[in-house]
Amino acid sequence: MKRTGPVVALLLTFAGSSAAQIPDLPTFGPDWTDIAFPKLYWTPSVGLGTGLYYAQIKQLGYDDWDDPAPYRATTSLDFNLTTSGTRRIELEARMPKLIDGWRFVANLEARRDSRERYFGIGNESEFDKANETDAAPHYYRSDSYRYIARAEAQRRIVGGLRLLAGLHFERWRIDTLPGASQLALDLASGVDPTIGRNTGDISGRIGLVFDTRDDEPAPTRGLLLEAMIGFADSSFAGDVTYTRATVSATGYLPLSEKLGVAARIAGQSMISGDPPLGTFYQFEASDRPYYALGGAETHRAIPQRRLLDADKVFANLDVRYTLMAEPTLYRVTLVGFVDAGRVFPAGEFALTTEDLMVGGGGGFFLHLFRTLILGTTAAVGPDGVIMNFHTWWPF
Repeated sequence: MKRTGPVVALLLTFAGSSAAQIPDLPTFGPDWTDIAFPKLYWTPSVGLGTGLYYAQIKQLGYDDWDDPAPYRATTSLDFNLTTSGTRRIELEARMPKLIDGWRFVANLEARRDSRERYFGIGNESEFDKANETDAAPHYYRSDSYRYIARAEAQRRIVGGLRLLAGLHFERWRIDTLPGASQLALDLASGVDPTIGRNTGDISGRIGLVFDTRDDEPAPTRGLLLEAMIGFADSSFAGDVTYTRATVSATGYLPLSEKLGVAARIAGQSMISGDPPLGTFYQFEASDRPYYALGGAETHRAIPQRRLLDADKVFANLDVRYTLMAEPTLYRVTLVGFVDAGRVFPAGEFALTTEDLMVGGGGGFFLHLFRTLILGTTAAVGPDGVIMNFHTWWPF
């Protein structure tokens, strides 16, 4: 089980007292506001952690206060450091409405995940808790470094249809920890030549996005359809070559004033090239990619990165009930869900119900103002009870 209760409690405590602990800094102008809070948290895997979040936000105006985008633009600094050596710093700019008809996202990130989950490659990878012993406490963990620069622009064509183009620069190293581990076994057997080596991934992507959601942070009605093609060529730049296709369809349907359903199906396939291990972790999406497969972003009933391989398919079904709400101020929501998914070797993607990992559960979400979302979910899946802490809706 992944326990997140201490994380939630400490984050809420310190966020609430942030105004007294971090002084106001000059903003970019009179129509920008700033927000800052320290972070203190603990998890069994990474130990005690501390951090800082600081952002400047250009708010919507009186004429577009109810626009689906939560703000015109924001820039932020997010920093974390833990006693186990996990650390992360990210600089990000997001501009969904700064220029009419355009959306921009850019971020720089450096991170070390000293206890990142690794269960092996393939849909048949197994999780046996008995392998985690005093002599091998990190049997299903790895030591991972990533340095990322990423940019994306979207241009509205007509209505909710947008054209997308982006670049992704990443250097990673996925290495073993002391003691026996699944990654050490895979290294010894030559499963992937990039294990323990610095590897560069430089890629571009183009695609189409059709978006009719009523609210981007927490939609209750509308569609989000995405289709993208990504490409990397080691003869031009970087160390890897591949062509990656990603499609997803997400819909939101209100059944009554308080009750609604949401569903998502997504697939990604390496249709050419020889993608290495580091490319398996990322699932492309407009605005922000996410790690797959497993965890709060993709499959809430299995652990983070439980399934790794080049090709992926997963689906989510939510039933969401609003306990209480005041538009633009707060919303309290209960959710029940079922998630399913699996992975395939490169080029073997298929829409199938065979060998899916399936699980389900429930959760609680608190939405404050336009952007602050805190939630927790608990699910039962093939590996037992899985709990996740959320700072945005899974979809």
